[in-house]
Amino acid sequence: MPSEYPVKTCDLLIIGGGGSGAIAAVEASKHRHLKIVLASKGPIGRSGLTPTANGGTAFHANPEDTFRDLITGGSFLNDQRLVWLMSNEIEGAIEELERFGIVTHRIRDISICVPSGDLLKTLRKRIVRAPNIELLETVLITRLLTHEGRICGATALDLESGEFFVLQAKAVIIATGGLVGELYPHTSNNPFGITSDSSGTGHAMAYLAGAALMDMEMIQFVPLPGNPRCLHLRYFPDFWAGPYMNRHGDVLEADVNAYQGKSYSHLFVQKLYREMEKGNGPITIDQRPLERRPPAVRIKSWDIRRKLTHNLGIDPHDSKIEIIIGSHFGMGGIKVNEKTETTLPGLYAAGEVMAGVHGGLRMPGYSFTQMIVFGFQAGRQAARYALEQKQIENFAGPEVGREKLKIFSFLEKKDAPISVSKRKLSLQMIMEKFVFVSRERAGLEAALRAIRILKENNQQLSVPAFRRFNLEWARAIEFTLMIEVAEVIAESALARKESRGFHFREDYPSRDDKHFLKHTLARYGEGEIQISTPDVELYRMEPEA
Repeated sequence: MPSEYPVKTCDLLIIGGGGSGAIAAVEASKHRHLKIVLASKGPIGRSGLTPTANGGTAFHANPEDTFRDLITGGSFLNDQRLVWLMSNEIEGAIEELERFGIVTHRIRDISICVPSGDLLKTLRKRIVRAPNIELLETVLITRLLTHEGRICGATALDLESGEFFVLQAKAVIIATGGLVGELYPHTSNNPFGITSDSSGTGHAMAYLAGAALMDMEMIQFVPLPGNPRCLHLRYFPDFWAGPYMNRHGDVLEADVNAYQGKSYSHLFVQKLYREMEKGNGPITIDQRPLERRPPAVRIKSWDIRRKLTHNLGIDPHDSKIEIIIGSHFGMGGIKVNEKTETTLPGLYAAGEVMAGVHGGLRMPGYSFTQMIVFGFQAGRQAARYALEQKQIENFAGPEVGREKLKIFSFLEKKDAPISVSKRKLSLQMIMEKFVFVSRERAGLEAALRAIRILKENNQQLSVPAFRRFNLEWARAIEFTLMIEVAEVIAESALARKESRGFHFREDYPSRDDKHFLKHTLARYGEGEIQISTPDVELYRMEPEA
């Protein structure tokens, strides 16, 4: 290893300080001889996507009912082994969190609230106190490193000092969260326009290192409060019940509870979108004539959020609210098995970054269920793997030098500089125009052409020439990964010649179980995307005829 690349060695590297990454770190730390590094771009509990969530965690008392809900809701695109594991493990995982001292709240028979703020605060305390965990809270991971087909570490940038260094590890867990918050101009992921950095960087790093991405075309869109204040805030489910009206005052939907998935339903969102496309917008929600019902359970963090929406004037009980449609969740992601192993040995994935749990629709409440169960599972399985491996010596090849040159080239003066914000806005416009609620072949091909033109000019991205806490520098680095994800999404959408869940093709408007009950699988090979379509394995349940 050349001296210009400082090296930090550990047994297990965890990338991402949200719920899954923090849970994985605590679980893995039970092995006292295991040296763990948890790398997060920002402070745990005050950055990322997990703190923006309400914390609803769904499951049925009978695992069969949970399984059936998810498989039918996901249009049978789910990995049934993952769903069955999650359905059976969630109660035990909740009990483990409660043993940590986290107070949970029973909402109804099929849901428990695990307040996101309390969860992360408690987990961070345990991480800081663990003698075998080193917490790095201002570190951006830029690339995964491999040696002879096995993961061996990552390159990193310390955002506080501007130092580039290498993290050597026997095993790596990717827990970087979602991918859609930065890909679209309107999103539930960025409250008040403050980014949660949901940009798919973990997806891209895994893909470029050789891991497979699955069903990346499956992106969930939801209604969001628009005018008078488009603050990218998520309502509570009772706010979204309806009624919804078009500009003529016609009721489009009186009660979304009729849909499987309720306001998260692709059928409901597609209905709103079609009405807007006909020119009958704006769509509004108005609950002023309805009696306001007190919440069934009083939860402090929820009360604060309800008061906030009221004070901001975006409570439909107080005023008529215009609706826009924005991105919410990526059901696709890194392909894993029940052990959370990816197709790249030594690399694990947990949380929203992993594929297979939700299929074509993420049902309400199940993102936290996924985060908790597979956070524990990834920590458990990756720790066992790391304990059995030996460190690879002299693993760093020329790719480390190339990565450093690429990263520091953004600080150099450019003849024709391009700002990151303008380039990101261009990408968002492409995605909203061609890879949104409704898609078709010509639009997807146009999206791919436009995305590839943007990729060609990445090296012209220009940022201020300083190193310490240069967030624009970090955004430039992440944009080069984010655009890889956009390309995979568009290619995957082009390959799925049917409509299923949140993937609606105008040119293939019907679900086709006979010919396309298949996954889309994207791999990086010889500098380009390679797409295959393996059959969905119907492990426990088949679609009805």
